Amino acid sequence: MYWGAWAACLPAIQRSTGASEAQLGLALLCVAVAAFPAMLAAGRLADLFGARLVPLALLVFAAAVVFPGLTRSVPALYAALAFVGIGTGVLDIAINAQAASIEARYRVRVMDGLHAAFSVGVLCGGVGAGLLRRAGGHPSWILGGVACIIALTAVVNLKPSVPPERARRRARLERPLLVVGCVLAVAFIVESGLESWSALFLERTLDSGPAISGLGPGMFAGAMAGGRLLAQKVEGPSVAARMLFAGVAAAAGVIVAVTAHHALVALVGFVIAGAGLALSTPTLFGAAGRLARDGGRGSAVSTVAILGYLGFLVGPPLFGAVSGASSLRGGFIFLSGVAILLALCSPLLRESPR
Repeated sequence: MYWGAWAACLPAIQRSTGASEAQLGLALLCVAVAAFPAMLAAGRLADLFGARLVPLALLVFAAAVVFPGLTRSVPALYAALAFVGIGTGVLDIAINAQAASIEARYRVRVMDGLHAAFSVGVLCGGVGAGLLRRAGGHPSWILGGVACIIALTAVVNLKPSVPPERARRRARLERPLLVVGCVLAVAFIVESGLESWSALFLERTLDSGPAISGLGPGMFAGAMAGGRLLAQKVEGPSVAARMLFAGVAAAAGVIVAVTAHHALVALVGFVIAGAGLALSTPTLFGAAGRLARDGGRGSAVSTVAILGYLGFLVGPPLFGAVSGASSLRGGFIFLSGVAILLALCSPLLRESPR
């Protein structure tokens, strides 16, 4: 819910801080920079404490997400998003490592469904925040309300559902693990770009109102949720085939959006891209968990997540630089090229276990 609400509130936060597109890209970069050390520590903590790490991570994240809506300057926005980066880094590893442990222990598939729930949250947060903004809601109390929901979720998760898994060794930096992490980085450049900049593209380039611009990240997330729910129910192909589909569909969707002159056409493009990218994150995190054959799934997921979040590290400043030098359309053309690169990377994943 937070990331959907954040994307919908981004145009208002940009106005309140006076940030340019390039400065906004650097602000989003702070999330990734702060998340790296947090994810590194969280991987080991997840191996030690298992599900007990989840409520603590939720409380840290709840405390962090309040501050971006209160900022009135670019430096304050940098600091607030760095705090958000710490919270989201710990939370990402805690949840995904626990899902990988559940899949390994009980021989069930939960990763697609888990990430579908994330997309449903982005959909609800994006559409809801867009409607609240149209009604006059300020980003500070919109994001503050989401923080309260996150804190309540921490209370629900206080009782561990699965005891911690004692790893016999930490995951090594083997070639398949590095390949999975690098492909995730490419996928994250496209995914984070569409989530973070779609509302701004609709509002600034296509002159849409706040309610319509909020549909950008919302419709994108809805398509991702639908694709992941379908993937959860259907036995899918190999990791390489999934990622080939993800890259081709993402490229096609971004091209439709960037050539659009009406908001409805751009939204169709975001839906196409979301349906393809729906497979990328759960597929690659699941592959990372299966590569840790002797335990240490928290460390394996942490390694892949850190490499993957390089996409968030280089993506925002690259998008901001391209948009600053050309336009927001130029930034989305850049994203379409990255999506084509994602499709071309799929043969590298043939070694990954199903």
